[in-house]
Amino acid sequence: MEKNEQIDVSNKEVKYSLNILRIILFIFCISLAGCASLHGSIFMKDPLSAEEHNNLGVIYEREGKYNLAIREYKRAIHSDTTLITPLVNLGNVYFRKGEYTEAEKYYKKALKKDETNLEAANNLASLYIETGVDYETGLQLMIRATNNLEEIPPYALDTLGVLYLNLGSKVEAEKFLIEACSGIKSNDILKQEIRSHLLELGINKRCEQ
Repeated sequence: MEKNEQIDVSNKEVKYSLNILRIILFIFCISLAGCASLHGSIFMKDPLSAEEHNNLGVIYEREGKYNLAIREYKRAIHSDTTLITPLVNLGNVYFRKGEYTEAEKYYKKALKKDETNLEAANNLASLYIETGVDYETGLQLMIRATNNLEEIPPYALDTLGVLYLNLGSKVEAEKFLIEACSGIKSNDILKQEIRSHLLELGINKRCEQ
């Protein structure tokens, strides 16, 4: 019986040791999980800045990879909510895709942050021209964005001219389109657009420099 009792004692000691081991392993696993969580948070942190996401989006957009561009612009916005450029860029991509409602939404978000942002105002006004709606709204956006500019870029002058043309204000349309035509330098595509708008007014003028 003594032998059997020794066996019993040995079994109890083994069970006790196993319980201690389980506790140690449990604590180790908890600490390991914490380390893993910390490890994960470190490695899951976005290595790119908001500006870098935006620039990557520009590259994708130039390559015609619009969905990837959209992803990067949205990441830029999420990373820094103060930035306006990725909002405008998102609007531009959706405009290119023909998703006008989404384009309008992001242009408006950009203008809400800065109503004088000329690119957002110009592109939203161009969207209204493209869709044949809200010319007056587009005009007000453009006036607000260009009001304090010493010099209005030719592309914006062209947009103003087309808005006035569509609103039936031919005198104002001619004034802005002639100014756009006179101020343009090397953009042949814009030159042709301005000339076509002038032809709608019955003015046959080439934009030469």
